[in-house]
Amino acid sequence: MEENKNESLYDTKSVEQNEELQTGILTEMQKMTKKTLMYQRITTGLVLVFVIAILCVVPSLLKTLEAVRYTLSEVDAAVEEANTAVSQAEDTMKDLSDFVATAGNDLNEVVESFQTVDFDSLNNAIKNLDATVEPFAKFFGTFR
Repeated sequence: MEENKNESLYDTKSVEQNEELQTGILTEMQKMTKKTLMYQRITTGLVLVFVIAILCVVPSLLKTLEAVRYTLSEVDAAVEEANTAVSQAEDTMKDLSDFVATAGNDLNEVVESFQTVDFDSLNNAIKNLDATVEPFAKFFGTFR
């Protein structure tokens, strides 16, 4: 009987300890659940703030990107016009260079032809022409 008494006492103690243990576990679980809930609320709040920030930033970012795209297209057009102008300037410079080369060759030919002229003979021919024309000039000068 004493054994029975001990068993019943042991069982009662065991049940009480078990209940205390379960109460402690439930209390810890409740604390952990509250912490988890708090962290979930914080996370949800942060995600909400992040989404709102993105929704506020995206339209202005899209406008900025559109402005950048427009500016780049204008820059491309300006560069294309500059390339065309440079190409035309190169063509003009080439034409001018060809003209100068041609004119230089022609000038060389003129100088060479001047070098071949016999100025003494030319002077004699001019004197002879003057001597021939002078009597005609006097003759026609009398009819005035």
